[in-house]
Formats: sequence, C-alpha cells, structure tokens
Amino acid sequence: MKNNRFKDIKISGKKRKNIKLVASIAIILILGISIYFLNSYVMSNQSKSNSQNVSGVNTADEKIQVGTEKGDLAPDFSLKDINGNTMTLSKLRGKKVILNFWATTCPYCKIEMPELNKFYQNHKKDVVLLAIDIGEEKSTIENYLEGKGYGFTILLDSDAKTAINYKVQFIPMSFFIDEKGIIRSISNGAMTYDEIEEYYQTISQ
Repeated sequence: MKNNRFKDIKISGKKRKNIKLVASIAIILILGISIYFLNSYVMSNQSKSNSQNVSGVNTADEKIQVGTEKGDLAPDFSLKDINGNTMTLSKLRGKKVILNFWATTCPYCKIEMPELNKFYQNHKKDVVLLAIDIGEEKSTIENYLEGKGYGFTILLDSDAKTAINYKVQFIPMSFFIDEKGIIRSISNGAMTYDEIEEYYQTISQ
C-alpha cells in the first residue's frame, strides 16, 4: 500500500511539474504573441504618422509668399499691350522679366526710356521687358511713342490696379523677376544703362 501511495505521489508530482511547464510555455507564447502584435501596432502607427508628416511638408515654391519685396513671388496680372494682345505674367515663367512702371507725364521716365531700349536691344533674346503705363489713354501713349522706335512691350494699366498691387508710389519703378517668378531686385527712380545692367545681374546668374 505504501509503495502505491509513493507511486501516486510521484505521479501527481510529475503531473504538477508538467502542468507548470506547460503553463510556463503557454505564458511565454502568449507574451511573445502579445509583444509581436504590440510591435506591429506601434510600427503601423509610426508609418501612418510618417506618411502624414511627409504629406504635410510644403514644397519650396509653396513656402514663397506672393508680395512686392525682394524674395517674394511677383503678383500675377493680365494686361493688354498697345496692340490689344493680352500679356499674363505667370505665363512668362521660365523667362527673365523686367517690369517698368511709367507714364508719359513723368519727366524721369522720359529720361530712362532710351536707356531701357538700349538695354533691351542688347538683351532681347534673354529677357522680357514690360513697360507698364499707369492710368493713361491708349491714344496718349501712342502719340508719345510715335517715332521713338522702342522695341520692348508697352502694357496698359488703365485702372492702375496692377500699379496698386505692386505698391507703386512714384515712377519710374522697376522690378527684376527671375525665371521662377521671384522678385530679385527693385529700382526706385530712373536708371542709367549701367545701372540696368547691374540690376539685371541679380536675375541672370
């Protein structure tokens, strides 16, 4: 009887050990599976977070504000030229542009015009020169231009809205705009040929 009891005790002891071993293995497996799914969840959330951050990053062009200071994206406009053709600034992307605000009643503009024309004749393959007349009748401009032989484009800002958008307070005033549409330099007052060349270097490099 004693031997049978010892056998029963030994067997029950082994069973307990086996049960503990199985339980330990089960706990380890459960912990392992839990850690795996937890890592997968964390990695998934990190991936989503990273993709959201990437989609929220602005490009260099988007960060550039529209304005009338150096480094700003030049405000867009559409104006008719002296021949009735519409010129839109944004359609000139990829080209160097000079905007010159003027009027026939401005004595300093009259001094500057021949200098601008001389510059344009030497650089017309590389730059678009737009002389924007502010608030005058087409006939007045045509009478002034007659016989002068200026080769650059004359635009009509009849209601002066473009001049207002560019915050033009006195004339002549010129904006030098690079191929990306960004203002690189601004001239207040009449320029000599050499000064135009100097300003031009800011958009030709």
